[in-house]
Amino acid sequence: MRPARFAHLVFCLSGILALSLSLQLSPKLAAQAGLDAATERLRKTAGLERAHLGIAVLDVATGATVASLNDSRSLVPASLMKVTTTATALEVLGGEYRFETQLCHSGEVVDGTLRGDLVIVGGGDPSLGAGRPAGAPELDALLDRWADAVQGAGIRRIEGRVLGDESLDPGAEPSPYWQWNDIGNYYGAGVGALMIHENQYTLRLRRTPEVGGRPQIVGYAPDPGELRWVNELRSGAAGSGDQSFIFGAPGTYDRVIRGTIPAGKGTYEVEGSLPEPARHAADWLTEVLEGRGIAVSGEAAASRAGVRSSYPVLDAYRSPPLRELIELTNFRSVNVFAEAIYAALGRKLGAGDDDPAAIGEAIVEYWAGRGLDAEGFEQVDGSGLGMRNMITPRQLASVLRLSARAGSGLAATLPRVGAEGTVRSVLRGRASAARIRAKSGTLKRARGFCGYATAADGRELAFVVLANNYTGSGRALRRAMGTWMGALVE
Repeated sequence: MRPARFAHLVFCLSGILALSLSLQLSPKLAAQAGLDAATERLRKTAGLERAHLGIAVLDVATGATVASLNDSRSLVPASLMKVTTTATALEVLGGEYRFETQLCHSGEVVDGTLRGDLVIVGGGDPSLGAGRPAGAPELDALLDRWADAVQGAGIRRIEGRVLGDESLDPGAEPSPYWQWNDIGNYYGAGVGALMIHENQYTLRLRRTPEVGGRPQIVGYAPDPGELRWVNELRSGAAGSGDQSFIFGAPGTYDRVIRGTIPAGKGTYEVEGSLPEPARHAADWLTEVLEGRGIAVSGEAAASRAGVRSSYPVLDAYRSPPLRELIELTNFRSVNVFAEAIYAALGRKLGAGDDDPAAIGEAIVEYWAGRGLDAEGFEQVDGSGLGMRNMITPRQLASVLRLSARAGSGLAATLPRVGAEGTVRSVLRGRASAARIRAKSGTLKRARGFCGYATAADGRELAFVVLANNYTGSGRALRRAMGTWMGALVE
């Protein structure tokens, strides 16, 4: 055989062998190549030219890095911070943990008259009077339950007051790390020992048909008391949505509403944060009692005096288990639930009496104790509303991985992409989306997703994709991130 022909034969055989090997490895290699290509496409998405984009994908079983991009850069996580809060709570408090609210009284009951105060003792429950999750009574049903308990104790008159006791965690202050234009709105409601109706009310506004008109305040549900309004609201274009902001300092009844609601007919509703939830709870119960003919001599108030162990307990309401509260938190991204869980962690870990950031420090220390490199990880609230929160994509993916390895059940509290919660519109109609559970996060100029994905080869992946300081359309970036997530499982 001529040397040239022999060399050609060797070349052909080696090519066939290489092709055979590539075909054997092609499913995994093809998946990796597809993810790498999707990462490159996402990186080139319009609006990310000057942004910070971070990606981390870890194999849950081995901890191996599957994909990364700027994974050690600290980024503002927005609502992805709820994942560190809820992952920690599942491990530290346990999925069966329940909040308890008691109704008790001071003094004595003599011939149907309570000579003392009726006291609602807050236990930090965000579901109190919320009507969600399943099993949590609506506000009216809760107030009726308490009134039934009073009547069941033979009390027909109260020579005292109804008090909302918030000594466990005084006040319902919003975080000092939140923006001024957030704290008067429902999503900026503070938390304390005694919360009620998710610490929010609905403001009803009469719309105007013309753009630039002045919508008028026509009512509330439930009534938050005598709020003093400066109404600077205007009507925006039809279909422009709620662009209003309520401004108001904690514990005060002065409110300013600015921005726009869409022009049109009828009424329009926006939600605000209650000034004093503990006092409102006492006030609303007083109204129900008086409606049943039970006179109350004193004025409802909040109290931080504490309750003596000798006080008789008329009712003890226990919340649904923490696992269900966390599922609602992550499915619907409910800030007040996340903050209440964060506060409960603070009490358990002995942190946060003066500064809520101390709770975050305890959370960071907890995960550092689990082996996490915590440099660049700072948490100042439970919900991610504060712009001072920061975490690297690798740290967040590591929390997800460690939580999965501990068997905490965090994955089940995240909604399925394309089907549930805040990610139901992502990858809708794609069968592969069913293999992804994810939490979304959105703030001005911060957008991302994190969660778990089952790859085509069966590997379980913990992933984070997060962008800060992007320009252009947030909706377009959300779609691009959704496409990237699809590459995790295809």
